[in-house]
Amino acid sequence: MDSKTKSQLLTVVVNVCRLLLAVTFIFSGFVKANDPLGTVYKLEDYVHAMAWFTLPDTFLLGCAVLLAFFEFTLGVSILFGMKRRITSVIGVVFMVLMTLLTVYIFIANPVEDCGCFGDVLILSNGATLAKNIVLLGAAVLVNRYYRLQKDFLGSAMKWFVAFLSLCFIVGYAVYCIVCLPVLDFRPYKVGTNLREAVMSNQRKFDVKIIYEKDGQTLELSAEDEDPDSTWTYVETRRSEVAAENLATADFYVADADGEDVTEDILLADGCTLLLIIPNLMNADEGCVDKVNELYDYVQEKDWGFYCLTSSEDLEAQTYWNDHTGAGYAYYIAEERMLKTVVRGQPGLVLLQDGVITEKWSNYNLPTGEELEQRIHPTTNN
Repeated sequence: MDSKTKSQLLTVVVNVCRLLLAVTFIFSGFVKANDPLGTVYKLEDYVHAMAWFTLPDTFLLGCAVLLAFFEFTLGVSILFGMKRRITSVIGVVFMVLMTLLTVYIFIANPVEDCGCFGDVLILSNGATLAKNIVLLGAAVLVNRYYRLQKDFLGSAMKWFVAFLSLCFIVGYAVYCIVCLPVLDFRPYKVGTNLREAVMSNQRKFDVKIIYEKDGQTLELSAEDEDPDSTWTYVETRRSEVAAENLATADFYVADADGEDVTEDILLADGCTLLLIIPNLMNADEGCVDKVNELYDYVQEKDWGFYCLTSSEDLEAQTYWNDHTGAGYAYYIAEERMLKTVVRGQPGLVLLQDGVITEKWSNYNLPTGEELEQRIHPTTNN
């Protein structure tokens, strides 16, 4: 192979690695911007696993948005060859840090998954380490031969693209904080039949009861009548039935006495509102007037209303009552499940016959009239 062919091949390899890095960073930054609170919860997992202190949610939210912005703009910069030397060095430094972090995660296993791609693509710690090693190698190669990166845009257009990217990713992240993620990959997205999703998550078994007489075997199902007394019972066989092809969801709610009320919520006909407050002690109190008005409105309409929280202690519930004037009862659920159902503190979920038809964050809660319009849309004359 002559030197010209080698040079051409090297150029192709460098630009393929460049494209791999760019697409990965853009994708990773975008999914973080799509679900900033999901990134906050993953950062909380890291802090709890690796440090003895805690950090304020507002600080972690700022970090989540900043991380989304950094990864997205880094990917765009690599893709379009902006400041190739500096960008390639930043790419190497970033991948060295991420690879060292994933080596620790792989060995110590402080979290189940790194959260690199949010809920869109969940990787094991081993797969994450392998992915970062490949990306680190690509980043080193791109940095070593940064001059071989091809230009796709002129200098002026590059900066215009950079400005648009900055405005887009920050604006998109803010929108998803206020109005909830545009793309929802969790098992509680709008349109999910939660009733079916929860039931399909329960293990089902096919039961066969075996009898024998004169060397013959009789196999009956649990619904069949028992044979006459001349047959001798042998055994009961239970085999697990494959779940139906439905999205599954873990959803369990108990009342103050610890009694399971999950079916009461899911099997209720008509409209049911779930006010979800993962932690009563640090929830947003700025929206409580709307919450109380909604509760009164729902009571007038005789719809179902449940306030779900993980705060079981009376102190937290008393604190919320004193600060908000809440008049509703509290139902207990696991905190991470509540944070998965809706990204809000508090958040609101509308169920209609067990189907999730709408969700709101604490920043865009509806009025009673808006809720009525959502449930019974009318045509304006």
